[in-house]
Amino acid sequence: MEKDFNEGIEYQNSGTPQDAVMNRVNQTFDKMTEDVKNMVDENERKNNKE
Repeated sequence: MEKDFNEGIEYQNSGTPQDAVMNRVNQTFDKMTEDVKNMVDENERKNNKE
């Protein structure tokens, strides 16, 4: 299962390059967290059906 972690990430020019990098890191982390939560929820639903 390949995912494009760039999907849904907003590109913003905000202040210094460090700000832009941290903004990107935070958005990517939030997206990955959401994806993992969705995978866990999906797995729990499958296990509850069995």
